[in-house]
Amino acid sequence: MKSTKIIGAIGVSAALLVGAGVQMASAASPSCAVLDDPIHQVVNPKVGSSLLTPWEGEATKAAKHGFTTDRGVVFYGSTTQAAGLVGVHRLYNAKTQDFLFSISSGEVSNAVKSKGYVDQGISFYVSATGGTGCTVSMPRLVKGSQHRVATQNGETEAMTKAGWTLEGVKFFVGTKAGTPTTPTNPPTSPSTPTPLPPAPTEVPTTPTLPSSPAADAGPFQFAVIPDTQLEVLKADDQRMKARNQWLVNQKVAFVAQTGDLVNWDTDQHEQYERAKVGMGVLTQNKTPYTVAVGNHDTHATGVGGSARPGKTWELVRDTKTLNDYFSASDFGNVRGAFEPGKIDNVYATYQAGGKKFMVITLEFAPRKAAVAWAKSVVAAHPDHNVIISTHFYLNGNSTISTSNGGYGDASGKYVFDNLVSQYPNIKMVFSGHVGYAAKARVDTGKAGNKVYSFLTTFHEGTTNPVRMLSVDTKKGTISSTIYAPFDKKTWHAYDETISVDFV
Repeated sequence: MKSTKIIGAIGVSAALLVGAGVQMASAASPSCAVLDDPIHQVVNPKVGSSLLTPWEGEATKAAKHGFTTDRGVVFYGSTTQAAGLVGVHRLYNAKTQDFLFSISSGEVSNAVKSKGYVDQGISFYVSATGGTGCTVSMPRLVKGSQHRVATQNGETEAMTKAGWTLEGVKFFVGTKAGTPTTPTNPPTSPSTPTPLPPAPTEVPTTPTLPSSPAADAGPFQFAVIPDTQLEVLKADDQRMKARNQWLVNQKVAFVAQTGDLVNWDTDQHEQYERAKVGMGVLTQNKTPYTVAVGNHDTHATGVGGSARPGKTWELVRDTKTLNDYFSASDFGNVRGAFEPGKIDNVYATYQAGGKKFMVITLEFAPRKAAVAWAKSVVAAHPDHNVIISTHFYLNGNSTISTSNGGYGDASGKYVFDNLVSQYPNIKMVFSGHVGYAAKARVDTGKAGNKVYSFLTTFHEGTTNPVRMLSVDTKKGTISSTIYAPFDKKTWHAYDETISVDFV
């Protein structure tokens, strides 16, 4: 049995999806042995919809939200990607209290854009094809605004008699430990089932990395890398690579880079090539990280570093080159994305110091829809200590920005008012873009909680600073210092220790 679990998780593909918009690893049938993780089902008897989850604890907690009929383990899937498997997206409509489970990216996109659903990511993996001798079909039915996957013998027929409409077989799942079986819940009359979607071409490839060495209750470190755009201008510049190797050696639990990874793009993409090598040190050593999108990482910045002609608020959303070079599979530990196949807005989780942590990256001057997505993510994870990494939030004097910096959409003030201040489990915000560096700014959330915001920009031309944060969850403290491993320089003026009420 695999030990790794993903709860409401998403794998994000390395490229934009094509064709029919359905995702899977390959046309080959999966090995029976990989479909060995129990999937639980709880039903909301009032509205008729149900929740499928690989986490027994979530099934238990769902009773508080009306999902009171616990059916226990109804089939077996996989919580990790394997050959022949396709990710099942879990979508939720808060207005109708409906969960929708789908392997079709086209259906997912339409549900989000037109039907009020929020994509909560890939919850588990299944097979898109049957015929292995150890899989059974999972038909899905709809009644009004409610959807349910029929998981019990005779349930399809009983539901159609009760007014539900059969949508067809949506995926195939495993029986216990891959034991060969015959289908126990075949799609039945009154009508011919809807055919399966066309053969998918790609599946999310985000790996779930092993637990951090700091996953016990002891102190640990995480790191925040400032603007690195001056570290990729020359082919022989080793500062980025050296910093990341040093971070690997320190066994940090997580690394967040706050944007402007590169300075500008060219037809040869040489700066991205260098950044890929530099950040690849973390990927190769399985140190989880994220990169926030800075304005210089978008088409809004031209050769030389100046703004391109045109509508910058539109050009800043063109991140094709960045997404061609980096995907969530490079980052590791990514659980969800605002837009499938893009790293512009993602969230990652890790455990350290005996606590759960989440890092959310927000795009430059984020769209309000991206902020709303982030709100849904935080609200769904009240037991996580949340860290937000975004390129532009604080001004150079550590005041919260009231502008979009000449690009994008929402200001830092909008992000604070609508996201940061709203949830007591949001603990810290990290940004760069302007100024140099500063000690923590302290704000108070609506629950009376303290939120610490750090500016770390630097734009260093000769060394490689990184903000190191030493966390002691038992003492409730975080100590911050800025150090450059390239020349062993420390900026002691920014040393400080803050008190944090961890959840």
